[in-house]
Amino acid sequence: QGHPDLAQRIAYFASDEDLEEGDAPVTLESALGFWEFFSAVESDTRVELGCAEDGTICASWRFEDPRLTSIWFLGEDKVRFAAMYAKGQWVDSDGGDDACTLAELVPKLVEVGLFSWRPKHPVSRNLNPGTTLPDIAEAVS
Repeated sequence: QGHPDLAQRIAYFASDEDLEEGDAPVTLESALGFWEFFSAVESDTRVELGCAEDGTICASWRFEDPRLTSIWFLGEDKVRFAAMYAKGQWVDSDGGDDACTLAELVPKLVEVGLFSWRPKHPVSRNLNPGTTLPDIAEAVS
Protein backbone atom coordinates (compact mmCIF):
# COMPACT_ATOMS: atom_id res chain seq x y z
CA GLN A 1 0.00 0.00 0.00
CA GLY A 2 1.11 3.58 -0.51
CA HIS A 3 4.09 4.77 -2.47
CA PRO A 4 7.21 3.39 -0.78
CA ASP A 5 9.48 4.65 -3.57
CA LEU A 6 8.38 8.25 -2.88
CA ALA A 7 8.76 7.81 0.87
CA GLN A 8 12.23 6.32 0.38
CA ARG A 9 13.20 9.18 -1.92
CA ILE A 10 12.10 11.79 0.64
CA ALA A 11 13.94 9.91 3.40
CA TYR A 12 17.06 9.99 1.24
CA PHE A 13 16.66 13.76 0.71
CA ALA A 14 16.27 14.19 4.48
CA SER A 15 19.56 12.43 5.20
CA ASP A 16 22.88 14.17 4.83
CA GLU A 17 24.23 11.42 2.54
CA ASP A 18 25.85 12.68 -0.64
CA LEU A 19 25.11 16.35 0.07
CA GLU A 20 27.32 18.76 -1.81
CA GLU A 21 28.95 21.53 0.21
CA GLY A 22 26.37 24.24 0.87
CA ASP A 23 23.37 21.95 0.19
CA ALA A 24 20.71 21.36 2.84
CA PRO A 25 18.63 18.24 3.48
CA VAL A 26 14.94 18.50 2.65
CA THR A 27 12.94 20.60 5.09
CA LEU A 28 10.05 19.09 7.02
CA GLU A 29 7.75 21.87 5.79
CA SER A 30 8.55 21.10 2.15
CA ALA A 31 8.02 17.35 2.64
CA LEU A 32 4.70 17.93 4.41
CA GLY A 33 3.57 20.27 1.63
CA PHE A 34 4.32 17.58 -0.96
CA TRP A 35 2.44 14.89 1.01
CA GLU A 36 -0.52 17.22 1.51
CA PHE A 37 -0.72 17.82 -2.23
CA PHE A 38 -0.09 14.17 -3.12
CA SER A 39 -2.81 12.97 -0.73
CA ALA A 40 -5.38 15.37 -2.19
CA VAL A 41 -5.04 14.56 -5.90
CA GLU A 42 -4.24 11.76 -8.32
CA SER A 43 -2.99 11.78 -11.88
CA ASP A 44 -2.53 9.43 -14.80
CA THR A 45 1.27 9.71 -14.78
CA ARG A 46 4.19 9.13 -12.41
CA VAL A 47 5.69 11.78 -10.20
CA GLU A 48 9.43 12.43 -10.15
CA LEU A 49 11.01 14.06 -7.11
CA GLY A 50 14.06 16.24 -6.75
CA CYS A 51 15.49 18.31 -3.93
CA ALA A 52 16.92 21.81 -4.42
CA GLU A 53 20.05 23.06 -2.66
CA ASP A 54 17.89 24.86 -0.07
CA GLY A 55 16.01 21.69 0.95
CA THR A 56 12.92 22.36 -1.15
CA ILE A 57 11.20 19.40 -2.83
CA CYS A 58 10.39 19.77 -6.50
CA ALA A 59 7.83 17.32 -7.88
CA SER A 60 7.31 16.93 -11.62
CA TRP A 61 4.60 15.16 -13.58
CA ARG A 62 5.30 14.72 -17.32
CA PHE A 63 2.38 13.29 -19.23
CA GLU A 64 2.56 11.45 -22.57
CA ASP A 65 0.89 14.43 -24.25
CA PRO A 66 2.23 18.01 -23.95
CA ARG A 67 0.89 18.45 -20.40
CA LEU A 68 3.35 18.95 -17.55
CA THR A 69 3.39 20.16 -13.97
CA SER A 70 6.32 21.06 -11.72
CA ILE A 71 5.73 22.24 -8.17
CA TRP A 72 8.32 23.50 -5.69
CA PHE A 73 7.04 23.04 -2.13
CA LEU A 74 8.43 26.05 -0.27
CA GLY A 75 6.83 25.36 3.13
CA GLU A 76 4.20 27.23 5.11
CA ASP A 77 1.62 26.17 2.46
CA LYS A 78 3.49 28.15 -0.22
CA VAL A 79 4.42 26.72 -3.62
CA ARG A 80 5.95 27.86 -6.88
CA PHE A 81 4.82 26.05 -9.99
CA ALA A 82 4.87 25.74 -13.74
CA ALA A 83 1.98 23.86 -15.33
CA MET A 84 0.93 23.44 -18.96
CA TYR A 85 -2.46 21.81 -19.47
CA ALA A 86 -2.66 21.95 -23.24
CA LYS A 87 -0.20 22.73 -25.96
CA GLY A 88 0.93 26.26 -25.14
CA GLN A 89 -1.68 26.88 -22.43
CA TRP A 90 -0.12 27.59 -19.04
CA VAL A 91 -1.85 27.73 -15.67
CA ASP A 92 -1.41 31.17 -14.09
CA SER A 93 -1.68 32.07 -10.45
CA ASP A 94 -3.64 35.15 -9.50
CA GLY A 95 -1.79 38.35 -10.28
CA GLY A 96 0.62 36.65 -12.68
CA ASP A 97 3.03 35.59 -9.92
CA ASP A 98 3.94 31.90 -9.91
CA ALA A 99 3.90 31.68 -6.09
CA CYS A 100 0.66 30.82 -4.32
CA THR A 101 -0.78 28.52 -1.66
CA LEU A 102 -1.71 24.88 -2.12
CA ALA A 103 -5.34 25.76 -1.44
CA GLU A 104 -5.25 28.19 -4.40
CA LEU A 105 -3.30 25.91 -6.72
CA VAL A 106 -4.96 22.51 -6.36
CA PRO A 107 -8.44 23.52 -7.60
CA LYS A 108 -6.86 25.20 -10.65
CA LEU A 109 -4.90 22.07 -11.56
CA VAL A 110 -8.02 19.92 -11.12
CA GLU A 111 -10.15 22.35 -13.16
CA VAL A 112 -7.84 22.16 -16.20
CA GLY A 113 -7.61 18.36 -16.02
CA LEU A 114 -4.01 17.89 -14.87
CA PHE A 115 -5.18 16.12 -11.72
CA SER A 116 -8.40 14.79 -10.26
CA TRP A 117 -9.55 14.81 -6.66
CA ARG A 118 -8.48 11.65 -4.85
CA PRO A 119 -11.44 9.61 -3.62
CA LYS A 120 -12.21 10.28 0.02
CA HIS A 121 -9.77 8.47 2.27
CA PRO A 122 -10.40 7.84 5.99
CA VAL A 123 -7.34 9.93 6.87
CA SER A 124 -8.52 12.84 4.73
CA ARG A 125 -11.42 14.11 6.79
CA ASN A 126 -11.64 17.45 4.99
CA LEU A 127 -11.13 16.21 1.44
CA ASN A 128 -13.63 17.47 -1.04
CA PRO A 129 -13.29 20.05 -3.78
CA GLY A 130 -15.21 22.69 -1.84
CA THR A 131 -13.22 22.68 1.37
CA THR A 132 -9.63 22.77 2.50
CA LEU A 133 -6.99 20.18 1.66
CA PRO A 134 -6.76 17.07 3.86
CA ASP A 135 -5.15 17.16 7.27
CA ILE A 136 -1.72 15.73 6.50
CA ALA A 137 -0.74 15.63 10.17
CA GLU A 138 -3.05 12.65 10.61
CA ALA A 139 -1.35 10.77 7.77
CA VAL A 140 2.20 11.19 9.03
CA SER A 141 1.61 10.62 12.74
